[in-house]
Amino acid sequence: MNEHLKRIIQVSISIALTILIGYLIFRGVPDWAHAWRVMVQGRPGWLLGALGFIMIHMLLRALRWGVLLKKVKAGISYKNLFSLTMIKYAINVVPPRSGEVVASVVLARKEGISSASVIAASLLERVFDVVTVLVLFLFYFFAFGHVYAPNSETGHSIMLSVQAYSFKGLLALGAIFLVLAFLLRRSRWKGFVPQKLHGFILPFLEGFRVLENRSSVIYASLLSAAIWLSITLQIWCLIRAYLVEFPMAGSLLLMALTVVGVSIPTPAGVGGYQFFMNLTLTSFFAQYLSRQDPSSQAAGISNGCYIVSMVPVVLAGLLFLNYEGLSLSRISKIKAETKPGTGDATLFPKATKPIQ
Repeated sequence: MNEHLKRIIQVSISIALTILIGYLIFRGVPDWAHAWRVMVQGRPGWLLGALGFIMIHMLLRALRWGVLLKKVKAGISYKNLFSLTMIKYAINVVPPRSGEVVASVVLARKEGISSASVIAASLLERVFDVVTVLVLFLFYFFAFGHVYAPNSETGHSIMLSVQAYSFKGLLALGAIFLVLAFLLRRSRWKGFVPQKLHGFILPFLEGFRVLENRSSVIYASLLSAAIWLSITLQIWCLIRAYLVEFPMAGSLLLMALTVVGVSIPTPAGVGGYQFFMNLTLTSFFAQYLSRQDPSSQAAGISNGCYIVSMVPVVLAGLLFLNYEGLSLSRISKIKAETKPGTGDATLFPKATKPIQ
């Protein structure tokens, strides 16, 4: 498919999803004037606390990226890891979310390592994220699901669906880890890979080599738990900025379901985040909302939470983009160079080209 046409289709789908979700949110809010008043009345102390946890979780993400790349290259500059972690978020604002790919290629060129290996490590990051979120959701379900039971049929349906997909997701991820273990420990299969793909497949697989090191896997798992608990505390602080009382355990459910919303391919996750936060607040924690108009209050809270969560991170990412000298045209060029089969040697064995 023509790249320009593909880009148009991706953006069109993203815009269509944004409009659809925006319509569903708009239709479910009785009083947008009240929602606006709620949104601008967040208590500054709690909002600052949320910003602190955002910074902590970004610092931890950069540290975990370095741990997962330890087998590819030890001692990667933490400055580079943190800068490019922030850049991922800025690039992911625009569909298709290619922040991981671009940041991986830039890091590879800075450190003189294979781009394919760094991309694989970035993919492994997402796997650790998914596993951690699923584990935390299942912990919430068994420990607190009966305490904060859904107060509507919609809430019951959400819990049943997420529970079912959580178990299926863990089984699928377990199968992926088994396949990776087989590929890393056996070499006979390499003879069946076409020669022209060796330059991508073999370095890519090296990016998963950290899975053979038990201590690194444990360390990365602990960092993943710390990352998502930081995000949970960030959400709790944001909610407490608007509500006098809210259970910290409830933030685990909010975290898990807003992750679903952000995964919808809209620009910067807008719409999906608010939709799932509104749904969770009104379907599980209505007792903490106003009895007069809980839907409008929830809409105000979710919009305030979204702005505080996303805007500072994206602005910081844009500053780091400028620091790294990455323009939109340069980003597009990097994305074009990362396609297997293009013949660009910078993707495969050693990515030593400087960033221009």
